[in-house]
Amino acid sequence: MATILLAEDSSTHTALIRSLLEHDGHYVECVDDGYKAWQAIAEKRPDLVITDLRMPQLNGRELVQKIVENDADLPCIVVTAKGSEGLAVDALAVGAVNFVPKNSLNKLLTHVVHQTLSMAEVNAIFHGFRGRLECPEFSVELSNEVSAIEPTVLYVIQTLAAATKLPTVQRIRVGAALASALFNAMCYGNLEIKDEDTFVSRLLTGDKSGNEELRERANREPYCSRKVRLKVSVGATDTRFLISHDGPGRMTRLTPAPGTAESFELEQCRGFVLMTSFMDDIIFQSGNSSVVLVKCDSHVALSDVTD
Repeated sequence: MATILLAEDSSTHTALIRSLLEHDGHYVECVDDGYKAWQAIAEKRPDLVITDLRMPQLNGRELVQKIVENDADLPCIVVTAKGSEGLAVDALAVGAVNFVPKNSLNKLLTHVVHQTLSMAEVNAIFHGFRGRLECPEFSVELSNEVSAIEPTVLYVIQTLAAATKLPTVQRIRVGAALASALFNAMCYGNLEIKDEDTFVSRLLTGDKSGNEELRERANREPYCSRKVRLKVSVGATDTRFLISHDGPGRMTRLTPAPGTAESFELEQCRGFVLMTSFMDDIIFQSGNSSVVLVKCDSHVALSDVTD
C-alpha cells in the first residue's frame, strides 16, 4: 500500500480519484490547492503526488516544479482537463512523470499509478548500486504480449539505477516513455490496432477480456510472427533505446497534433507526448518502424552529445 497525496480543488474529481485509489489499496490524503499540498509534503512525505493543474495559490505546474527542485526522488502525476493541455505539457517539462486526462480517469489512473510506484520501488532497491555497472548493453526480443512490457521496463530501471547518474524522477520518466513506446510498437505497429478497437481501453484497465482478445489476435496470421525488439546501450554521456517492430503499423502518430486536447484522448498520441517530453532526442528510422530514444546523463548537455 502506498501513501498518495492528492491535490485537487474539485470535490467531484477528488471523490472519484480517491475512490479509485483506495479501491486499489492505497492510503490517500486530499488537499484542495497546491500550497496546502506543499505544506502536507513538508509535514509527512508521501510516496506519490497526484495533482490537478488549475488550482488557487499554487497551480499544478508550480507545485511539480517546487517538488522536483527540492526532492528529486518524489514522483508527481498530473491530471488534466480540457483547456489545460498547455499547463500539462509545461508540468511534464518541469518534472511530472506522467499525466492522466480527467475523462480517462477510470481507464488510466490505476494503471499509471501502478506503473509509477513499481518503477519507484525497483529504483529504490538498486539505488545503492549507483555507478557500479559500467556502460552495460543488452537486447530483448518480445512477442506481442503486453504483460511482458512491465518486467522489461523494470529491468531497464534497475540498470539505469546502477549505471547512470540520473535522478529517480528522471529514471521513472524514462520508464514511462519506454513503456509507451513498447506498447505502441506492439499494439499499433505489429497488431495494427485502430482507434476504434475497444480492447486497448480494456487492456489498460486490467480487464482480462482485453488481454484474451489481444492474445487471440497476436496468435493469428500475419501477426504471430512479428516481434518487438529493444536494445539498450548505456554510454558515458547518454543512454540510447532502439525500439523496432516488424509490422506495417506506425509506432506514433502526429495527428491530432501532440499537446492538443484531441491528442490527449488517444493512447497512441499520449505515448508520443511522453516520449517527446521525457527524452532528449528522438530519431525515427525505417519509415516509423523503429525509433531511437536518447536520454542524456544528468550532468551532460544534449549539445555535448550531438556536436
